[in-house]
Amino acid sequence: MKKHLYLIAAMLLTMTAMTSCFKDKPDTSKEGLYVGIIGFNDEIQSKKLTLLNEASKEDMKDYINSLNMKPGTALYHAVNTALEKIESITPPQDLINVSIVTFTDGLDQGSYMLNENYNSNNEYLSAISRKIKSSYVGDVPISAYAVGVRGSDVNNATTFHQNLEKLSSKAENVYEVASMTEVSQIFSSIAEDLYHQSSSWDVTLKAPAPDQRTRIRFTFDNVNNAEDSQQYIEGTFIINNNTHEAKLNEVHYVGLQDCGSPIYPTSEGIFQIFTFSNLFDLEGNPVYTTNTKEWIWYPQSSEWGVNSEFSPTSNTVVKEEFKSALIMLVLDCSSSLGNDFQSMKSAACQFIETLNGKTHQ
Repeated sequence: MKKHLYLIAAMLLTMTAMTSCFKDKPDTSKEGLYVGIIGFNDEIQSKKLTLLNEASKEDMKDYINSLNMKPGTALYHAVNTALEKIESITPPQDLINVSIVTFTDGLDQGSYMLNENYNSNNEYLSAISRKIKSSYVGDVPISAYAVGVRGSDVNNATTFHQNLEKLSSKAENVYEVASMTEVSQIFSSIAEDLYHQSSSWDVTLKAPAPDQRTRIRFTFDNVNNAEDSQQYIEGTFIINNNTHEAKLNEVHYVGLQDCGSPIYPTSEGIFQIFTFSNLFDLEGNPVYTTNTKEWIWYPQSSEWGVNSEFSPTSNTVVKEEFKSALIMLVLDCSSSLGNDFQSMKSAACQFIETLNGKTHQ
């Protein structure tokens, strides 16, 4: 009889654990932007990754505002927890961006005591740094941002900055600032950056098929001469005489981020349709086609000639598409923040607002 009771008890415990695990596992079956939140001091508080929309936005902000200050700075353990939560989910099929954004005002205190795999804080930090730079979710690498305001109790500025570097995926993602006002600005900038990383901006240009080996230049900066352009795409048109399959070869991007080479257009009657995916300028801004012109340099030509029949209205299409992203926000809730704690929470809430405003949910 006792044996049966033990078996029933074990089954109930297993079912309870499975139910709890299922409840805590994020539902990522829909496409969109998922945000999770972690607060840390001497312990870790976390809110699971949730699809960001108007309804969940308020819940996330309420969670941020509910965070409380306590002594302790388990910084490394918080970042490691964020990594584990991201890596444990089933990613959306169209996942394009995975990011961790960490804010701290101090140095770690005792994280290794919360993880039996490590015997010192330095060992823990080194392991996290390697993990950030080598981990993937699906086939998407993790981007890590570190934002720091050095608190009055941090007397080693060099170590503080080195920590930020090791908690980021690249040098450009490190932000050491002097005030919470700057933190708010940085959070807003990162939110904008994450939007660009999580969306595609495809520009399609439609033009009649030129002769073999013709040089083509598409300018975007409203010039009257092709040579004056500071923002253009140029390539050589090649077509297979047997299959009539075309490509734009030896493509050069000037004043624009590289979209790759060659570009394979599709055919529509006499027209070739060129699509440039994620066409942004060098500052990360989307490229518009209001002033686009097509210029042609034929094999026997000595100068560029404009195609007067190319219209930026009827021959161009711009398509913006938001794709799925996973973002973990890791927030310092240690008592050293003092009066800045509320400002940190306000900056984090604005980060959520900015992201939500960009998702077009």
